[in-house]
Amino acid sequence: MKDTMSNVDIRLILPEIKEVAEGAFIKNIYQYGDVFVLKLYKPGIGTTQLLIEPGKRIHLTDYRRVAPRFPSKFCSVLRKYLRDRVISSFEQYDLDRIVIIEVGDDENSYKLVAELFGNGNLLLLDPDDVIFVAKQYKKMRHRDLVPKAKYEFPPLRGRDILSEDRISAEELVEGSEKNIVRTLIYGLNLDSLSCEEVCELANIEGTTKASELNEDGLNSLNQAIARFAEKVENGVKEPRIVLDEEEEAIAFLPFEFQVYDELKHEEYETYSRAIDEFYGVTIGEEERAEEEDAFQREKKRLQKIIEKQEESMEQLEEKAETMRKHGELIYANFPHIQEILRTISQARDDGISWDEIERRMQKGREQGIESAKMIESISPSQGKILLKLNDEDVSLDIRMSPQDNAARAYEQAKKAESKVRGAKKQIEKTEEKLRNLEESFEPEPEEKRPVKVRERKWFEKFRWFRSSEGYLVLGGRDSRTNERLAKRHMNPNDVFLHASLHGAPYTVIKVPDDPPSEKTLREAAQFSVTFSRAWREGILTGDAYWVDPEQVSFSPPSGEYLPSGAVMIYGNKNFIRNVAVELAVGLIADDDGILPMSGPPSAVETQCDYFVRVAPGDVKKGDLVGRIQYLLEKQVPEDDQYLVRQVTQEDIMRVLPPGDGKVIE
Repeated sequence: MKDTMSNVDIRLILPEIKEVAEGAFIKNIYQYGDVFVLKLYKPGIGTTQLLIEPGKRIHLTDYRRVAPRFPSKFCSVLRKYLRDRVISSFEQYDLDRIVIIEVGDDENSYKLVAELFGNGNLLLLDPDDVIFVAKQYKKMRHRDLVPKAKYEFPPLRGRDILSEDRISAEELVEGSEKNIVRTLIYGLNLDSLSCEEVCELANIEGTTKASELNEDGLNSLNQAIARFAEKVENGVKEPRIVLDEEEEAIAFLPFEFQVYDELKHEEYETYSRAIDEFYGVTIGEEERAEEEDAFQREKKRLQKIIEKQEESMEQLEEKAETMRKHGELIYANFPHIQEILRTISQARDDGISWDEIERRMQKGREQGIESAKMIESISPSQGKILLKLNDEDVSLDIRMSPQDNAARAYEQAKKAESKVRGAKKQIEKTEEKLRNLEESFEPEPEEKRPVKVRERKWFEKFRWFRSSEGYLVLGGRDSRTNERLAKRHMNPNDVFLHASLHGAPYTVIKVPDDPPSEKTLREAAQFSVTFSRAWREGILTGDAYWVDPEQVSFSPPSGEYLPSGAVMIYGNKNFIRNVAVELAVGLIADDDGILPMSGPPSAVETQCDYFVRVAPGDVKKGDLVGRIQYLLEKQVPEDDQYLVRQVTQEDIMRVLPPGDGKVIE
């Protein structure tokens, strides 16, 4: 079974990736275990996803995956240096399984190097090609992949099959003791499947010893190598997934391989799509490995914080208890302490040295004087005296009275108790964070797995909705789509509408058979007015009219000028007055998934189970989109909320009129 991309696969898939990647902005980077997904945006093309799995594959992917809540440290570094930068080049190193993605400009560029052989690696190189960070660091015989080392490519193996000085069959087999397939692998730098295909084209058994080939066999091998090289040079043709007898996928191919001639296959539009379908998405624990690793790290971090906070709180509680006890002991031994402090103070006033004071204290202890026996030590430099009171060491300030020393002890006890209360609150906050973390990481239900990105319908290039009666209503997004709608998509049976305002979209009701009723006409009129400048200018109502297609002309009267995209209306206009500038955004299901639909509330409420009403307002569009998405998700049953998450904010943004708005709750 083929489960990794070969160097030939990489060469062949490169053009379709370059088309969308070069000149694209890296909007974000996600890591799912060993899989990395770069979200790209290129003007004129839109958003695409590039998948890199070091050691295995690189291709565009149509699958959306649940974004890990906590990016790994490596992924965070990639984001820091690559996000919002432009990919300037996307190249393969020789015919090797190495892809170099250059990001940035000449003055400040980085290279993301994807090694797709062996265990694989992903490295970020600085502008001097020095390794800045890598997924894996290792030392090898021919090169070292370590921080701050100059990146070196691995030694090339064999001769490039596409080079002009391609090695001949005679040179390949000379001195070889291996079979033909093994000989080709080492001589041509091809994967085993490609070498088996060369043997199939040459009509030679791959297990044949290279040394056993006669002249005819060598000629056949030369011709087969040339034919295979020609196929590679011609590029991808009918990319496919090969299925075995049990309908299991066993290989992905850029073109037909005779090796699999007798097996079924499924063809795909692009090679990326074939490979994407072959791998699909990893379900369950493996898919969430990186997220779980980050989750466990964050969980351990919070648990460690709680442990330290609890330890600190215990120390504070102990200090509070100790200092309160010291205050009580000072008062319990007040006469003796007063005598000690007064004696020391008087001695110092009389000019007696500390050494002499210590000698006299020692003499008093020997004589059995009670107050002298309490003294453990004196620290003149700190102005402290340590007393033994009821087997408890109590430190006093020589310069303070017994009352002040006791008051200070009580004050320290109060401060410690206050800190204990603060520590308890901090522990509660950290414990709440831990609970929230654990609750937020509950495994997704089985049906909430990543799903394939829904392909846009042809009519989504326009503004659109389905009326209460089920008619498809289309509107232009700009002058170009206005013209395209009226010229290419308006049939004689349809209805044309326009708001009585400048800057309004052409609106067309698609009529397959019976004409629409007044209800659909009014909904289409409201749609036309709502998506006009009335929304942006805060106008609450407006008028529109409808006509038959034959009344619409792109030719001006003789001698007059008609701007590009503008139309002339001949004959009577059927006006619909005072329609409200208001819409609803709802979710509608089709065969490929869920898509947002916006239109008159009466239509959306009929067609959609879940919807939000919106009107002109002062909420910024980005915030408005987030609010709509949140309210839609709240309406949907928990088991189906994953479907709402398939609808991106970009999808919702596309169905709203230009300008700010507000949700009507």
